[in-house]
Amino acid sequence: MDMDMGTRTAGIGRRREPRTGTANLLVFLGLLPLDILVGGYAWLAVGMEGWAAAHDGEDAVLPVTELLWSGGMLAAIGAALCWGRFWAAAVAQFALTAVVMAVLSSSYG
Repeated sequence: MDMDMGTRTAGIGRRREPRTGTANLLVFLGLLPLDILVGGYAWLAVGMEGWAAAHDGEDAVLPVTELLWSGGMLAAIGAALCWGRFWAAAVAQFALTAVVMAVLSSSYG
């Protein structure tokens, strides 16, 4: 192969371009029901733990396992978005994860 002509074999040295803003928005909106499902599970777990503790007269304990599971699932979705070059959707996913986890863990003081 003649390197002086500026030719390269397919796939070598090609720069991966990010996806368009519309594609990022559509992917994020498409994944929003899954985000709601996973975040809702964490919200339910935290709420049930608090409700049970209030009815037993005990101090509520943060359900760390459920928060780690749901936060890890949401972060894994964000990592998959990064791998798929949907970087704007990944940033929104990570921001959503941070907000949900902060809100849920702040309810316990």
